Amino acid sequence: MRRLLTKVLLGMSLLCGGAFAAFIQSPIPPSTQQNFVRDTDGDGRMDQMEIRFLGNLTKEYVSSMLDSLTFEWIDSSGAAKHYTVAASKFQLNPANKRSLIVDLKSMQKGFRLLTALSTMEFSAAIYGSALLYLRDGSMYPVALRDAMAPAIMSAYLRNMRGKSNDSLTVLFSETVRTVPGCPALLEYKSAKDGKVRKLKTDEIRWNFWMNSAVFVLDKKASADALNFRDSLRLVNGCVEDTSGNAVSKVSQFSPLTGYSPFEVVVPSMAVDSASRHGAGAEGAGLPIFQLNFQPLPVESARDTAWGVYMDVLGEEFENALREILKMDEKTPVSLSKLKVRFDIRIYTNLGAYVVGTRADIAGNDERLGGKPTQLSLRWNFMDSHGRRVSTGVYIANVTALVEYDGKAVFRNGSDATASYVFGVVRR
Repeated sequence: MRRLLTKVLLGMSLLCGGAFAAFIQSPIPPSTQQNFVRDTDGDGRMDQMEIRFLGNLTKEYVSSMLDSLTFEWIDSSGAAKHYTVAASKFQLNPANKRSLIVDLKSMQKGFRLLTALSTMEFSAAIYGSALLYLRDGSMYPVALRDAMAPAIMSAYLRNMRGKSNDSLTVLFSETVRTVPGCPALLEYKSAKDGKVRKLKTDEIRWNFWMNSAVFVLDKKASADALNFRDSLRLVNGCVEDTSGNAVSKVSQFSPLTGYSPFEVVVPSMAVDSASRHGAGAEGAGLPIFQLNFQPLPVESARDTAWGVYMDVLGEEFENALREILKMDEKTPVSLSKLKVRFDIRIYTNLGAYVVGTRADIAGNDERLGGKPTQLSLRWNFMDSHGRRVSTGVYIANVTALVEYDGKAVFRNGSDATASYVFGVVRR
């Protein structure tokens, strides 16, 4: 009898000291405040989550108790997408026994360049939170905090060929603020010699949201002038977001994706004033899209309308064509071989189709008159049924293409279509 009792006690001891002990232990809840999204490689895309718990973790606990983590994030098309990561992909944090690292590097190429959990552009999207599932089916909501520094979304150089100061328009991934005492906010790597230099500016013009700025470049720095083949990045420690996340040394260089005069302008905010259309007008008699031709220079308030704007023709435009196509300077540009295309598809922030159109303009179109012109395709705030849209956030997929003799000379964005997020306010 004594031997039997000894065996039973020994068996229970073994069970309690092994996997069974892990099975019967109580769940360790995640923290409600100390969970972070990070950008560890400095490319502007979230690639890691850190989930902290209210107790120490072990490999046995993770494998026996945790099942998966699900979350919503913005994908490259601008839509909120659902993702699931199995617990087998979780890693114990060697620097903190109470936290897990969720490595998302294999997914990050599909994420939008985004370094904030809440921005004006994505105010209606559902992201910045996650759900942690246990093996017994229970789950914990996980609030995520922003630990990502700002990044450059796009940078467009306007080269005035010595006639006046060059300018650089930079769009940031979120609202930023500058750190006092920094002599320069940007630095660039020269394509000629590979050297990294601080960008000298005469003036910086910020937009209202502090997520975009025009850097008027120092005209005296002609020997080391910024070239459209160079690459650009934010200076370490000199720019931070509203949460205090400062740019680090791992920040990556971004290419200059625009080169004047091939510059596409798409407003981020538009105002639909009822007085422009008449009382009670719901689009009666108005086209949904209007193609406009305005001689340069143009002084127009683009913040009251939404559309795609591009300056075409003229000496600088033709010189850029020759440079890209490697044409001899004496070879005349034939306007009959030139074509500009605008293709617009507008969606709600939830992905519902609103309206779209395409316009092809020949270089010898009589409305251009062979002179420098601001070409624009403007939207009159109506859907495909002619009804006025409501105030809200919208997404536009836009293709702006310049072709010469059948060859693509310029295309906005790195892909066939570029996505722009903008707001509409109706008055």
